[in-house]
Amino acid sequence: MKNIIIFLLFNLFYHVQQQQSFVFAFNPKKFIQENKLKEITDREVIFNLYDIYGKETKYITSNKTTDILRKAGIYSFKGKSEDGTKLITLTIASGKLSGAYLENGKSYFIEPFDKNCKKKYKIYIKPEGNYQVGQPNDFVP
Repeated sequence: MKNIIIFLLFNLFYHVQQQQSFVFAFNPKKFIQENKLKEITDREVIFNLYDIYGKETKYITSNKTTDILRKAGIYSFKGKSEDGTKLITLTIASGKLSGAYLENGKSYFIEPFDKNCKKKYKIYIKPEGNYQVGQPNDFVP
């Protein structure tokens, strides 16, 4: 009986770990317009997104978009959470948001909920492997 309970608890824990993700709404087109990203700017860009547990998180990023990328409709950002616990790298390309953040040495990925969706996104942990996110040794002001 004890072995069955241990087996069931292990399976439950493994299944919860595999399913760990959060889905949220984000409109890249509206975000680009509201933040006037089509204009050349060096100012901070604030993203109000979420963490893996669904907690709203404010990310303060620097706009790393070059003129060539901007003309192609590709926007790149690098920064950290307001509390300084997460490093994030984000890209808006083809009207879709994608990126990743690093927290306590663990990588979390952000991408469209499905390949045709431009307003619904998921944050998740890749189930296997060691994936490096961002550049942990970089200085982010």
